[in-house]
Amino acid sequence: MSIKEIITYPIKDLLDSLRNKTISVEELTNVHINQIKSVNKSLNAVVQDSFDSALTTAKFMDNNFNDSNTKPLFGLPFTLKDSFDTKDIISTWGTEGRTNFIPKHNATVAERLINAGGILMGKTNTPEFTMGGETDNVPYGRTNNPYNLNFTTGGSSGGAAAIISSCGSVFDLGTDTGGSIRMPAHHCGISGLKPTFGRVPRTGHAISFDAGPGDLLTSIGPLARFVDDLIPLTNIISGPDNVDPTVVISPLNDPNIISTKNLKVGFYHSTKSISSDNDTKHVINAACQKLEPIVKSINEIDTTIIERGDSVAGDIANYDKRNYLKQLLDRSNTKIPHRWTKARFDIAEEYNNKSAIDLSELVQQIAMYQSESLSYFDNYDVLIAPVLHKAGFKHGEIMDASNKDWNYVTKATFLRAYNVTGWPVLTLRCGTNTDGYPIGLQIITAPWKDEIALKIGQILEKELGGWIPPKNMFN
Repeated sequence: MSIKEIITYPIKDLLDSLRNKTISVEELTNVHINQIKSVNKSLNAVVQDSFDSALTTAKFMDNNFNDSNTKPLFGLPFTLKDSFDTKDIISTWGTEGRTNFIPKHNATVAERLINAGGILMGKTNTPEFTMGGETDNVPYGRTNNPYNLNFTTGGSSGGAAAIISSCGSVFDLGTDTGGSIRMPAHHCGISGLKPTFGRVPRTGHAISFDAGPGDLLTSIGPLARFVDDLIPLTNIISGPDNVDPTVVISPLNDPNIISTKNLKVGFYHSTKSISSDNDTKHVINAACQKLEPIVKSINEIDTTIIERGDSVAGDIANYDKRNYLKQLLDRSNTKIPHRWTKARFDIAEEYNNKSAIDLSELVQQIAMYQSESLSYFDNYDVLIAPVLHKAGFKHGEIMDASNKDWNYVTKATFLRAYNVTGWPVLTLRCGTNTDGYPIGLQIITAPWKDEIALKIGQILEKELGGWIPPKNMFN
């Protein structure tokens, strides 16, 4: 077993190595800390480290092996997106006003991961309040893609995806308000699950349950290199915390016992507004070919309903004239908001004259859209879709705040509909474009059927390769 090998292991193999004492918790933590130090100068993915406390915890676990090794994440080093509060570690939420802010409490999901035996090594970069399709902010600057430093990691979980793909962290958590788990997973070639809305509490996150009309758009979910890694992580962070009122008890079923033979699969690669490039279409076709022998049926679907979801999401996000965003700026005492934050207020100006009647009609529109969208599951159990219309975006190509026609919004018809519906979506790498950049796909299922998406993901990962290490990962 070499260092190069062990930092590429999935969670199950890492736990076996730790429990068999093939490697100590301290050794494993040091390996990951050294990998972060090796790659982070070029990536700018980890923006605050807690290496000293991580090693102290690791030594404690080694010295108390019998009491510690039964924990589900025993000794696994991880990082956490900087939009989550972490006790005694600076948590900026990507905004200038919190540059030196140290929370007194952990976010619910952070507390659960630590209690499960995870070892927190530091915080990963995110755009201001997670509101950006590229990871850049005033306190820390821009995160770069491990496959090409001139390319974006996407956002808002771009720091998390970059350091996971580069094997500096076993896992992290993403948050998804308009694609912020799925885009970074696509850009960095890893796996991420946007769970069903209401599965995971958002207490202690920048965008929490008090976000006004935009509350229903945001879900928290795990990011890791392998689909199987997402299963225990989802179980650990799920369930009520008696603070976030939207969370229900709904345990994740075991994907491994699901039969695929009666599943009906629908797919699409384009809508009327946007068409995927040939590389992306090829990957979708390859995924369908792999599934065809083991499912009941596969058919291309009509995307009319899905396409409308983007405008509904825009109405939800902007209807309060970005009042929640103003509150976040005030609470954070931020005097210098990022340019993308300023641009969002410009976009919201067209909502200045909306009335109470208009608000009532929006609530009706949301409910009717969610209801109409469920009709897909009259005919299909699984939908397969692109994440974005292509792979390999240069810095600045996704987020262009020079005008209101942002690329990331106009190209988001594959993404934001599923924030409005709240459906679970798994993203994983299913192929590579002609320039060598990963192409992720969305695996979409009905609400509370997250395990079906994970089952399909397991199959596609095995058949199509999944995560592939960046070439310059080891120095």
